[in-house]
Amino acid sequence: MRKRSATIIFCTGAVLLAAFLAGREWSQRSNPTARTGSTNLVAANPGNSSPTGPAVSQPRGEPRHDDFVGAEACVRCHAREYELWRNSTHGKAGGAPNEVGIIAKFDGRPLRFSDAVVTPTTNMAGQYVFLIDEPGEPRAEVRVDAVVGGGHMIGGGTQSFFTRFADGTYRFLPFDFIRREDLWFVQLQRDMSWAPVSAQLSLLNDLANWPPRRVLGTASEFSNCQNCHGSQITLQYNSGSHAYETKWQTLRINCESCHGGGRRHIELVSRPGWEKDSDIGVKALASLAKKESMETCYQCHASKDALRDDPFLPGMPLEEYFSLKLGLLKESPFLVDGRVRSFSYQSGHEFSDCYLNGSMTCTDCHDPHAQGYRDFAGRPLAGRFDNGQCTGCHASKGLAAEAHSHHGAGTTGNQCVACHMPYLQHRGVGQHLAFARSDHSIPIPRPRFDQSLGIENACQKCHRDKDLAWQQSHVDAWYGTIKPHPRLIATLAATNEPATMREAATAYLLPSEIRHPMAQAAGLSRFIQKYLRPDLPSMDAEVEKRLKAFTTDSDVDLQAMALMALQVGYVSTPSIQAFVKERLQNMKENDPVRRRWAICADHLGGIFGAKGDLSAATVCFERGLEVEPRNEVILSHLALAYFRGGKPEAAVAALKKAIEVRPTKAVLHFQLAQIYAQLQRFPESIAALQSGLVHAPHDGNARAMLQQLQGR
Repeated sequence: MRKRSATIIFCTGAVLLAAFLAGREWSQRSNPTARTGSTNLVAANPGNSSPTGPAVSQPRGEPRHDDFVGAEACVRCHAREYELWRNSTHGKAGGAPNEVGIIAKFDGRPLRFSDAVVTPTTNMAGQYVFLIDEPGEPRAEVRVDAVVGGGHMIGGGTQSFFTRFADGTYRFLPFDFIRREDLWFVQLQRDMSWAPVSAQLSLLNDLANWPPRRVLGTASEFSNCQNCHGSQITLQYNSGSHAYETKWQTLRINCESCHGGGRRHIELVSRPGWEKDSDIGVKALASLAKKESMETCYQCHASKDALRDDPFLPGMPLEEYFSLKLGLLKESPFLVDGRVRSFSYQSGHEFSDCYLNGSMTCTDCHDPHAQGYRDFAGRPLAGRFDNGQCTGCHASKGLAAEAHSHHGAGTTGNQCVACHMPYLQHRGVGQHLAFARSDHSIPIPRPRFDQSLGIENACQKCHRDKDLAWQQSHVDAWYGTIKPHPRLIATLAATNEPATMREAATAYLLPSEIRHPMAQAAGLSRFIQKYLRPDLPSMDAEVEKRLKAFTTDSDVDLQAMALMALQVGYVSTPSIQAFVKERLQNMKENDPVRRRWAICADHLGGIFGAKGDLSAATVCFERGLEVEPRNEVILSHLALAYFRGGKPEAAVAALKKAIEVRPTKAVLHFQLAQIYAQLQRFPESIAALQSGLVHAPHDGNARAMLQQLQGR
């Protein structure tokens, strides 16, 4: 398999800036090998309990891998739930190639690119492989070690494949299969959209993930799939073996993904008289408040930003490891009313009236074991289009559904979800392949407003022969004046921008008028990106009042965004400086607001850096480090800003400090080597490469760069 050229050492600083400020960091790239080895943990056998019961482990803090015993350990007592789960999409979500139904065509028919031929097939050992043939290169055989998906999703189901690399990571192979179109497709580097494989595409230059670099597990040095495509997936660097350890219980979504580790539960209920104890070792999920219930599902079904590299396992507090809203300071996955802008999951439900003004959670409609459909009382429904999902709460609409829908009984238009939860194509995917998902923001159909946002509105799904005026006129005639959006959403959707800072604050910063955390975060983000700059000369009293109000909000994302805005924009004002200093002094080092605060400053620095405003970018990174001095990611971004700003020694110092914080993070050494090479300080570049290769000995690009420098 041919690697990308290592001649990046002779590229311009602008390319380096793009790598840092747009892509977070240079990615480490290695070559796959035929090395084998299972990462699956052995499930505990609950049948080994003694008649009097085993010694019960005591409750402890953070969950660990050995707390998880696997779904098979649950079947003895929960046979019905186990069988429902085993036959569900969660129960068939993925696994080793011999554990799942392969829908992709590994039939030996070649996939032709302009510069390569990739052949999905099976080898003599019966393993699924991709054969890679490139001109002038020996044939490479890349083995499939893990499979995710089975084409189950009704709006467009796919299947993806991973291979184990020599560095211990499992990396996504960028050849996906889609069931409905019955073809192989790839993701394009230029805009991240999807397209069928064709001879017009270059394997080396057009694909977003070739050579493979997206990994299973969460790690800031890699493009990654986080923890979602399996159960209890963790990725950690082992400094002893100089490699990563990828662990999972299974690539299905098992019982413990929701319920948490089961070992202590099994120990407790194996003792006589356990029925009288209040502590049975797991939480009763049905008793959770709506936010906690949603967060159980949001472990996977949410667009979320990782806050730390530490392994996340079910049972850990989600908001200490992930943020659902800080992505608004980058390219937001959401539109102003909560619907999907490009590519997202079901976390748009947080925007819905059913959640904000009601108590609706995922399990009010979805059976958590079978994944079938049910009403809020748990009564099974015929399917995903059964009106009982809605009429259980909106009973009056169910008495005469046709009178409300203005569509005949038995028609698609008389289905609640057809109008309020239509399947919308994710725009980030593009239009070549189907990938539509039901709109979980549960909006009222508003044809004209929807078109202003670029959304295919619900009416268009059936009435493609009718224009927008026809669609809007029927909504107006049937329903008259419909429930208005919250003022903030209407303001954010408007095209005119406030002229002054005070007007912007009045329009976008609404800490108490509404309780719509995602819209409030969108307003804060708009204010920050459009109006905020480092060290503004004066502080408007209205801006100060509204930002300070957000700093005491119950939502940690809103707190962090507001604190960052005050610190970056107004810390030269003495009263704000004192306010910021006091808040920092009162925060513990691991405070979830503190980590978010620093990341917000980093995101804003990236925005300024992408615009070429290195001075503002530098200030943002420096302010982020005032909050978290040992954040090696921000230090690396600051180094690039210094370097592009003509301060090479400061850049070197920043990277050396980052390496001091995380000496085993090889990418930091490689970044330092790149800067030394740009400065023509080749012996130091060689030394930095050698240091990095101690921690990433399989990195092919770094080795190629080292050979190039040593051969000068």
